[in-house]
Amino acid sequence: MNRRTVALCLLASGLLAATVVGVTTDGGAVARSGDRVPAVSSTGPLNAVKPVDCRTTTRGDAALAQEVAAAITEVAPGTRVGLAVHDRLTNTTITSLNADEPFYTASVVKLLIAIAVLHEANWQVPEGQDRADLAAMLSGSSDPVASALWGAHGATDINHEVSALLGLGGTSPPSQPGQWEMTRMSPRDVVRVYEFIDTEMPGPARDFVVGALADATRVAIDGFDQYFGIPDALPGAEKAVKQGWMHIRNGLVLNTTGMIGAEGRYVVALLTEGPAASTFDPATTALTRGVAVLAPTLTGPEG
Repeated sequence: MNRRTVALCLLASGLLAATVVGVTTDGGAVARSGDRVPAVSSTGPLNAVKPVDCRTTTRGDAALAQEVAAAITEVAPGTRVGLAVHDRLTNTTITSLNADEPFYTASVVKLLIAIAVLHEANWQVPEGQDRADLAAMLSGSSDPVASALWGAHGATDINHEVSALLGLGGTSPPSQPGQWEMTRMSPRDVVRVYEFIDTEMPGPARDFVVGALADATRVAIDGFDQYFGIPDALPGAEKAVKQGWMHIRNGLVLNTTGMIGAEGRYVVALLTEGPAASTFDPATTALTRGVAVLAPTLTGPEG
C-alpha cells in the first residue's frame, strides 16, 4: 500500500478550502527487561514540526450511519453503535454516529501501545525478537505481547501521553491499570490515530506499522477469526486493519477499524457494545453486514 504524504493532506485541505470559500487478558504482565522503560512523552521530535491536521471538517450523511446501525441491530439487537468514516482525500466525514462517545477498545488500543513504543525509540523500529513481537501484536493481535509492552511503557501513562501527543479528546484509561483492553476511545479518536500513523509518523515506523496492519492474519494468535467487519465485507479492497473483541461483565465488545482503498483514502472506525446475552456469533456477522452497507461508498467509482 503506498502511503499518502503530508503534502497530499495539505493539498486536500487547500482544495477543500477553495471549494467552500471559494481476547482479553487481565494485563499487568511484567516486562521482559528488569528496567522500567520511560513513559512516552508529549515532547519529542514531532514537536519540532507542526503536525498536519487531517481531522474531520464536516459532518456527513447521517442517514448512511443509521443504515449501518440498522443492519447491525437487525442481527444483534440491542447493540450500541459508534461510527466514523473519514475521506482523507477531501478531508471530510462521510458519515458518523455517536462519533464522540467512548467505547471500550479491546485490542484496538494496541495501536496506542505501538505508537508509545516507537515514539520512545525516537521512531526507530526495533530489530530481532522485539520487532517480531511488535508485529505479532499488530498482525496477530497478541495479548501477551500487548501486556508486556503495556507494563514496560507506563501502563495508563500510555493513554494520557499518547492522547496528548495526538490531540485525542475522547480517550480515557482503564480503571484498573493492568487492564489495557478496558481503555475507552471515541470513533473519532480512532480515526485520528490512523491519520497520525499514516501521515505524521516518520517513514520507517509508519511503513512498519501499516505493513503489519495490512498483513493481519485471519486467525489471531488466540484462535479468534478476526476477519469480521472490514476484511470480510471488503475482501477485494486494499486495507490495513486493527480489530477488537472481548466479553465484559455486562456485554460484548466488537470493533472493526482500519484504512481502506488506494493510499488508505478512507478510514473507518466501527465500535460496538452488545448486551449481556450477546455472543460472538452472530455479533461478528452483524458487523460484517454493517460494513457491507458502506461498501458502495468505499469501493465505488469515485473511490
